Parts: sequence; structure tokens; C-alpha cells
Amino acid sequence: MNELTFSVIIPTYNRQEPLRRSLQSLVAQTYKNFEVIVCDDGSTDHTEEVVKSFKNDLNIEYIWEENWGGPARPRNNGIRVASGEWICFLDSDDWWYSKKLETVERYLDTCDIDFVYHDLDIYTLKGKQFWRKIRGRQFTKSIFIALLENLNGIANSSVVARKKIIDQVGGLSEDRSLIAFEDYDLWLKISRVSEKFCYIPQTLGAYWNGGGNITEWSDRQIENVENIYNKYATHLSCQDKNEIDKTFNYTIGRIKQRMGCLEEALDLLNVSARSKRSSICLKSIGLILWIHIIKRYRK
Repeated sequence: MNELTFSVIIPTYNRQEPLRRSLQSLVAQTYKNFEVIVCDDGSTDHTEEVVKSFKNDLNIEYIWEENWGGPARPRNNGIRVASGEWICFLDSDDWWYSKKLETVERYLDTCDIDFVYHDLDIYTLKGKQFWRKIRGRQFTKSIFIALLENLNGIANSSVVARKKIIDQVGGLSEDRSLIAFEDYDLWLKISRVSEKFCYIPQTLGAYWNGGGNITEWSDRQIENVENIYNKYATHLSCQDKNEIDKTFNYTIGRIKQRMGCLEEALDLLNVSARSKRSSICLKSIGLILWIHIIKRYRK
């Protein structure tokens, strides 16, 4: 067989049935020149048996290690042994549509790129959410600045990145203060060494939002947001920093609002409402009005 094009990295922990669905979506791929590396973070269910059941259908490898407590180390374990020129990230509860790899491969053949991403449909316990999806965008300015302004905006299970670029930036951070933000941190690190990002304006997979996700509305999430900001703020000009400060104020304000800390949320949102970016300004004003309605209702 020709040199492998893609290595699909799937971190997992006690998600045997969602993982089965993910692997079935890989069996259905119309493009076949890829390997699959399932990186198990110490599962105690029947994950290994599920992986073994696909041995005849996929070029698949299984890596198990004692529970580390997040996807960064398992992903790095998979990247380390990957043979493909391109690394594809897929969470074990997400899945791809059958022409995902075929579509991405066509872009790789025609464009000089290091990083590819696309849209994902959103599924919950009620089924597909037809009125919303995770949408990427083609950034028109510095990728690094755009990622900070938009607080990621790139879904992990949509990303295909050149392995040598991931190796160049040292893979995913295993800093525990970045758990649940390690993918965003990797995109930022890559954007510091390459501007060759390509958005495919198609929906090529599905994101599962049916529970069990790491992200939650909590002080821990706020700490993670602040840690990302502090890590990269020194790379910003004064002008960029001023606007990105407001973006982060909006994000933390929104978390505070979801946590029920309404006065703290208002303080932050009153700052972000002065953003020059209409999206942040309007979303901040909308949340401010909503909080005032809630406060009046509670009286």
C-alpha cells in the first residue's frame, strides 16, 4: 500500500458504545488510505473488546494506559506512533459522514495548507439539531489573532493537521490547567508557526452533545479561560490586546451568568459591551438585558 495519508487519533475513556459508533463511521469512509489509533485513558468497561471487533474492517491500533484524566496525553500517545502524514482528530463520542476523508483529501491535493477544518452537525438525545450546528469560518486576518478574538471556533473532531507541524510545536500541552482547552491551545500554537489554515464550508461530521462532555459552567472553566489568555497575551499588540480583553470578559461573563453569579457577570459584560466587534457588543448587550429581566423576575 502507498504511504499512509491519514492517522485518525481517538482518545477515549469508558465510552464503549459511542466509540463503536465512531468506528463504524470510519468503516463507512469512501477514502480508505488511513489508520486508526484508539488511545484509551484507562477505561474499565469493554472498550478493548469493541476495538478488537473492528480488526477485520479497519487498520486499527489500541493503546491503553493508566488513567491520566484528560484527552491530551492519550492524543499525544497516538500522535507519537502515527504513521500518516496528516493527523485527524476525532473524539470518541463524535462521528464523521462517509465522504469526510475523501473531501479533505481533495483539498490537500489542490491547496498549500497545513491545517483543515469544517462544520459539524450537533446531535443530542433528541436527535439532530436542525436549527444549529458548529460552524467554522475562513479567517481573513492573522489566524492567531482571529482564534483569540473568536475563542477557538474550530471543532476538534473537524481538524486535520500536518503531523510535522504538530510535532514542531510539541503536540498537545499536558498542563492540567488547560484540560478541556488543550485542543484550542494546540490550534494557537500551530497558528504561531503557520498561517496555512483552510476552512472547508461543508458539514462533514457530527458532534455529540448528549452529556458526558468535559466542558462545564464552573470556576474551573473560568480558570482555564484565564490560563489560555495569560499564556498568549504577551504576544499581542496593545490594540489587539484591548479588543481581545473584551472578548475574554464576555466569555467569563457568560460563564458567570450560567453559574448564577449575576452581579459578577454584569460587571464583566458591561466591559465587553464596549467592544468594537459587533458580535461581541451585541451578544454582551443581549446578556445584560436578559440578566436584568431575571433579576426583576426574582424580586
